[in-house]
Amino acid sequence: MKKFYQLSATLMLAVFFMLPVFEGAKAQTVITRWNFNGPASDQVPGGPDSPSPAIGNGIASLVGGTTATFASGTASGGSSDPETTTPPNYGWNTTNYPAQGTAPKSAGAQFRVSTLGYDNIQFVFDQRLSNTAANTWVVQYTTDVTASSPVWVDAQTFTFEPQATGTGDTWYNQRTVNLAGVAALNNNPNAAFRVVSDFDPTTGEYRAARSTSSYGTGGTSRFDMVTVLGTAATSLSENNLRTAKIWFDGSKIQLQTNAYMNGTIEVFDLLGNRIHFSNISGTQASLTAYLSPGLVMVRLTDQSGRQTTRKVIVK
Repeated sequence: MKKFYQLSATLMLAVFFMLPVFEGAKAQTVITRWNFNGPASDQVPGGPDSPSPAIGNGIASLVGGTTATFASGTASGGSSDPETTTPPNYGWNTTNYPAQGTAPKSAGAQFRVSTLGYDNIQFVFDQRLSNTAANTWVVQYTTDVTASSPVWVDAQTFTFEPQATGTGDTWYNQRTVNLAGVAALNNNPNAAFRVVSDFDPTTGEYRAARSTSSYGTGGTSRFDMVTVLGTAATSLSENNLRTAKIWFDGSKIQLQTNAYMNGTIEVFDLLGNRIHFSNISGTQASLTAYLSPGLVMVRLTDQSGRQTTRKVIVK
């Protein structure tokens, strides 16, 4: 059983860190992706309240009172999912949005993803809007989703001028938000992103996606191919961290550096939960805390605040 687990962890690691992605982002890697696929609409892994990612690790959740089911990912022209039939191609179909004139930028879908070991973060998603759904959506991020009241920052607004045809019941594929300039999202175990409905910027209220329809709380926003991407962090190589050795010796995690350093060592699981923290002073350290078998991420921070993150398999 243990050998099977270790093999699965190795295969997961290969996908988690090495899978190439869209044209125009060839240097980037998929950190986490949700495709919401399954053998039937009631058999999508994780269920409609918190569907599981198909690649990597993360937590998807509904925010602001929305509810969800799974619906076709191929209808109305389809998402960018390469699966061309339903099943298995489903989208996460959210509804029950705020009443007209109330609670802008509060309701939609949220995605928590650890970016440990990555920088140059991007958030990409497909979205299908029904005729009565809002025409305006905002992508937000937070650098600490674990805070009692996370601070959500607007990153990009997607809106359009509704027309009588061609805008409602339509997929808007690979909507892309480049967050490479947000340094606080790099190498961050507590990063999260969300897509929320907003007032139309010209009318100051919710506006239906089709001009001949009226906005309604039962309008739907269907998500597919929700992806967080990044590049393996390389900006930390010009210091003592580059040559640091971190490994599991069979009973504990060991650290060795070429030069004396003051700093910290942290261990995270793949959901970004910190499971160990200790200070370092010297050229060697041993982490003797109990660790369950599996893949962990070890982050080393020096006295100047520079960091490196390594993957370690605990056997």
